Amino acid sequence: MLPRQNIRVVVDPASMAGGATKNVRVTAFCPPAQPGTTYKANARSDAFTGIVSLMPPLATATASPAPEPSLTGVALLNANAKAGGYRVEVRCEATNDIGTARFRVTAAPAGTFPTKAPGAGGGGTAAGGPEEEESGLPVTPIAIGLLAAFFVGISVARRRNRG
Repeated sequence: MLPRQNIRVVVDPASMAGGATKNVRVTAFCPPAQPGTTYKANARSDAFTGIVSLMPPLATATASPAPEPSLTGVALLNANAKAGGYRVEVRCEATNDIGTARFRVTAAPAGTFPTKAPGAGGGGTAAGGPEEEESGLPVTPIAIGLLAAFFVGISVARRRNRG
């Protein structure tokens, strides 16, 4: 059995302000998988919302020279992550090689909060506000008309059934 290699791991961005859920790209440079094994890896960190699956990029036209094999995934920064340094750990599934990178969460920017309500008007429901204005169609006459039409329809249907 081959000894485990320490693989290179890149976190982009390497630092991010906390306070909201944001995307963090994790790239691991795992050695190529042997035929018949799956080429993927998992990344984890206390700063992330969960375990992240790292997958190979989609196949493209071959470049010369061939790019270094890598696996990439997108992690979600936990909105409740405290400011500080975090370790990102990656394990390549096919070879069990491992690697780490550092990720820093900075303090969330201080939010600005309004000191008073916006001047959007009282809306008419406040005590002492303006009287309610009549608008739209009157409900009572429409309801009476619909009921009358319903009963006329029933009586016409009964007459047709008798005759």
